[in-house]
Amino acid sequence: MNSKDFKHILDQYTDGQPNEQLEAWLDAMEDKTAFDSLSPEELQASKDATFRKLQHRIAHKRPVFSLLKIAATIVVLIVAGFLCRNVLLNLVAPHRKTYATSVEGKITKQILSDGTIVWLKGESKLVFPVKFGGRERAVTLDGEALFEVAKDVHHPFLIYCGSLTTSVLGTSFNIKKTGEVVAISVLTGAVSLNGKSILHEHENAVYSEKQATVTKGHATREAVHEFTKGTEYDMAFNDASMEDVIQRIEKKFEIDIQTGDTAIANSLFTADLTDQSLSTTMEMISQALNLEVTIKGKTVIMQPKK
Repeated sequence: MNSKDFKHILDQYTDGQPNEQLEAWLDAMEDKTAFDSLSPEELQASKDATFRKLQHRIAHKRPVFSLLKIAATIVVLIVAGFLCRNVLLNLVAPHRKTYATSVEGKITKQILSDGTIVWLKGESKLVFPVKFGGRERAVTLDGEALFEVAKDVHHPFLIYCGSLTTSVLGTSFNIKKTGEVVAISVLTGAVSLNGKSILHEHENAVYSEKQATVTKGHATREAVHEFTKGTEYDMAFNDASMEDVIQRIEKKFEIDIQTGDTAIANSLFTADLTDQSLSTTMEMISQALNLEVTIKGKTVIMQPKK
């Protein structure tokens, strides 16, 4: 790959356009055997430190510091084994699209950059940006998934599923495409179908792609249970021990919760945290148990208020 081609590809990635040639080049350049003697903690520390240096270097250079020079720096880091492929792509093209898939009989959970949680079911595929940008949050679904969309009134969330576009601001619902039929069931909030039909909580609809029609109905309790089975969606607690509550929250949001007092785990907790973001979940717990909660990335620290 010559310098002119590489610059063109980087420009495409910066604009969010995928390019298999660049990804293949990254795979070839990455030294997967480097630093085998380091522990996982030491290796991650090296990657994090180098990544911060690279970000600082790029951010503080004038336009004369071209993409080619940035690329040359990145190549050295890859060959040295410091920078993994995904971290590099996240730096070069944060809004590029990626995908998640699931297989029959298993559920795959994907947490999107805005905090939206998607549980893929059966043989399904979700295409989404690594990081949302612009006025809309758009994804494409082929198959079935349960969505718990993060609330953001300024950035509508769009799901393209066949010829049906489902638009929401913050809600939870199940959507399934089978052939030329798309079925939607709303658990909380409301959704718009192709900008026309509105579905509210506990309503469902069947959209026929061939006839372009929507048939509405009501979701039964049994159907809702079936939609959420095998997921961490249901977060209702009644006199549950905080130890169990913490474990379920950790699993749902893929975080680590640390408590500054062993008495916290022995407390009892009653509340419905279903369809709540991580920050709202921790705020509700904080108020109920008079705790001080700090969220730092994937780590949450809970301790009694002083």
